Amino acid sequence: MVLRCMHYSAVAVLLLATAPALACRKPDYFPLREKQERRYAATGYRVVTSATVAADTGTYVIAVTGSTVEPGIGRVFEVRITRDGGRYLSFFFRKTRDAVFVLPASHLDGLEPTSGWVKLLELPLRRGGFWYGDAEHSASFEVMAHETVETPAGRFRGCFRIRIHAPQPYLMDVWFAPDAGIIRWLRRFSTTRFEVSELVRR
Repeated sequence: MVLRCMHYSAVAVLLLATAPALACRKPDYFPLREKQERRYAATGYRVVTSATVAADTGTYVIAVTGSTVEPGIGRVFEVRITRDGGRYLSFFFRKTRDAVFVLPASHLDGLEPTSGWVKLLELPLRRGGFWYGDAEHSASFEVMAHETVETPAGRFRGCFRIRIHAPQPYLMDVWFAPDAGIIRWLRRFSTTRFEVSELVRR
C-alpha cells in the first residue's frame, strides 16, 4: 500500500510539473518538416447572371522538398507547388519566434537576411490582427475570423482566416489551422471569377 501511494504521488508530481509546459505550448499555424506533402482539391467558379457555376477542377500538391541553414537567415525550407502534375513553382519559407516569411525561389541568391522576404504571418495570430508584408506596403494581411472549418480532410477548430490584400482586383483568403497549417484558400481574380482549394490529404 505504501509503495502504491508513493507511485501515485510520483505520477501526480510529474503531471503537475509538466502541466505548465503543456499549457504554455503555442500551436504551430505553419508547420514545416522534411518530405511533407499535402494535396488540395481546387474548384474554379464563374458568376453568370447571378448564378455561381463550377467552371473547372484541379489538384494542387504542396511539398517540402528540403531545407538548408543560410548564414544570417537561419533554416530555410524549399516548398514546391504544382497543379495537376504540371510545372512547379518554388518558394522559400523561414520562421522566427514572431513571424513566418516567404520568398520566391528566384529571389534568394545574394540577398541580405530581410531583403525581398514577405511577412506571411505575424505571430501570435489574434483577432483583429493586421500587418504589412514588406516595407513598401505592396501587400497587407488582415485576420478576418477565428472559426471552425470543414474540409474533405476533416474538421479543424480554432482556424484563423487571413485576407491578403494585393493590387486589385486580386484578393485571397487563407485558412490556417493549429498544427495543420493551410487547409483552405480562396482566390478572387475578378468580380465574376474565383477559385476555392481545400485540403484533401495530409
